[in-house]
Amino acid sequence: MPFVNIDTSSGPFSFSYTIATPSSESTAHIVPQLPTVLFLHSGYVSSEVFEFQFSDRHLREFNLIAIDMRGYGLTKGEIGDAKYTPTESAQDVDQILAKLNLPPCHVFGLSNGCNTALELTGLSPDKILSLTLCSPLSAEELEDVAAGRLEVFHYWEKMCSNTTASQSSREEFDQEMAEEVLNGASQLLYNLDKSHSHAEAVLAHALRVSQRIWAGTPEKIKQSHKTAIEWFLKRRAVPSDLLAKIKVPVHIIHCREDIAYSIDHANELTERLEEAGVQDVTLHQLPGAHYGNLTDPKSINSLLYDTVIACHPTPIEKPEITAPTTPGGILLTPFTSMLMENSQFDPEDVSD
Repeated sequence: MPFVNIDTSSGPFSFSYTIATPSSESTAHIVPQLPTVLFLHSGYVSSEVFEFQFSDRHLREFNLIAIDMRGYGLTKGEIGDAKYTPTESAQDVDQILAKLNLPPCHVFGLSNGCNTALELTGLSPDKILSLTLCSPLSAEELEDVAAGRLEVFHYWEKMCSNTTASQSSREEFDQEMAEEVLNGASQLLYNLDKSHSHAEAVLAHALRVSQRIWAGTPEKIKQSHKTAIEWFLKRRAVPSDLLAKIKVPVHIIHCREDIAYSIDHANELTERLEEAGVQDVTLHQLPGAHYGNLTDPKSINSLLYDTVIACHPTPIEKPEITAPTTPGGILLTPFTSMLMENSQFDPEDVSD
């Protein structure tokens, strides 16, 4: 996967990004005449959380781009002691868009990625054509959700700092702690619903990646706290003066089975945007858990597709989809092979 190097508030970083087009599951360049959709991930899982958006045949009529944020996926660099919130993430993405010389984009933000998307649009409104915000968080982290995030992190710390002398005891302890981490994260992301086998596979892959980038040294464990805790708990309510700079359609998605964040928070964001003078704001209730793009992607993909098309009054000539597929005809993505390598992921199991 390609990388782009920028200087961030915590030093130099090499950001991993992916581009999928109608003709390629992974490429370094967009198709200039097609709309471009930028995907911004949230916690625990990096860009592979968008597997079912990148494999959607309608959305693959566009250029699809995802970026691994600081401390996630294949992105390289040290956060250190620098402050790290969605505000800094938006500054990173703004630099990346400029460095890649990308045209104005449609943005899909997931969970904390919604905060990054709003901050980015306020920072560089001319670079954004529309916002689709799936499962926005509360303005400040809720006490019970913060407690849950900290509990998951403490399990992670225990697993990473295990110094049990016996190899077999250590392996048993690590497995027990890994299951606690998975259970805690999956409760927030998809309600521990075992019927969502795709979501389970994606999260299992994320755990293996996390063991590589967030464990092994005190510095890595510190970075895991930055990305899994501080990124969320120290976020700010996006200032009204930034919201006032948003001049594009905003579609807010509340997923009905979200057990962590009620529709009240989506309503609050809708009201704040309207009070700031944003003219085109729509709130949608769709099926799904917090990461509804994983558990119930069809309705979310359809809304995103319609949002992009509506922003282009001149009809877009539909490209021929020639990208590689599985034997069953499922489009491959930049993430499919690594999900299959690191978890029991089957792209042709569409039972979800």
